[in-house]
Amino acid sequence: MKKRTIKLAVYSLLMTAMLFNCKDKDKDPDAPDSGLIDDLNKVEVVPITVVAPAAVKSTEASIEASAKATEVAGALDGIAASGTVPASVSGAAGNVSGAISASEVSTLNSVSSETVSAVAAGGALSPELKTILDKAMANSAVAAYLPKFTFPTVEGVALKGTRVAGSESVEKVEGVQVNDACVDAANNAFDAVKTKLDASKATEVAKVDAAYATWIAPIAAAQTACTDGLTPKYAAYRAAAQQTAAAAIADLDAAQGVLGNLYPVLKALVNIQLLGALSSINTLEAADKQACIAKATAAKSLADAAKTANLSKVDAAYSTAIAEANKLRTDAIASCHNQGGGN
Repeated sequence: MKKRTIKLAVYSLLMTAMLFNCKDKDKDPDAPDSGLIDDLNKVEVVPITVVAPAAVKSTEASIEASAKATEVAGALDGIAASGTVPASVSGAAGNVSGAISASEVSTLNSVSSETVSAVAAGGALSPELKTILDKAMANSAVAAYLPKFTFPTVEGVALKGTRVAGSESVEKVEGVQVNDACVDAANNAFDAVKTKLDASKATEVAKVDAAYATWIAPIAAAQTACTDGLTPKYAAYRAAAQQTAAAAIADLDAAQGVLGNLYPVLKALVNIQLLGALSSINTLEAADKQACIAKATAAKSLADAAKTANLSKVDAAYSTAIAEANKLRTDAIASCHNQGGGN
């Protein structure tokens, strides 16, 4: 009887040990996998390289002198002394006679200095003068004696006269029932990392905002300087046109006896050149003023586009980091369910 009692006691102890060992093996852990938590803590928002906006593409307005006009002006200077009319001069007179009538020649030659001054100050031609001038300038033979005016362009257009917020949502992890303390540890680790990632994102956004501020800061001043610079620029153009015309008229007057009936026609050509130049200069100046505004608008638009593109890169870097952190949190929570299961 004593032997049997001892055997029962030993058996009972063995069963208790087995049950105890089984319970320890099946118990869920109190903390998530440390390797996963280490990986989670290493997640970072990758810093971006801020890319500056593209430069505004523009071409300047220009005035190109006529080679034929330069030739005729040079020839006029020697007529009084030589007593002969060069072919370039008589040819120019013939081109004008073929383009406008004698009465239109007379109207052009009756233009007063007050009218010239008014046009030079930015005023418009009278309807009659404009009609004659348009007719003459539309004639290709006469147009060859006029300067070529090229209008400015901004971003390929000839001038005549958000950021999207990135997803920051984090989905709730659903899964098996596990040790609450372990899950809390995984969530707390994630929350701490997310706080770090949010701070990194804020730093990157501030970096982009600071760059943007430097891009747009000079735009207004540049526009003002551009506009202010037009006044002396176009004053010089007007003065040059009037000086050239005055020199030509002086040469014509000196050679009037030699020129005979060519004199009024050539004088009309000089007035066409002068009034056409002054009128075109007025139009070109207005276009240049538009260009100053357009350059500023384009610079702001390009800066805005660059800011949006850079902030999108920040959002993408942040979203990538959050997604990685979220996956590691999910894996860490999953590790809370019987990490040590095995034989």
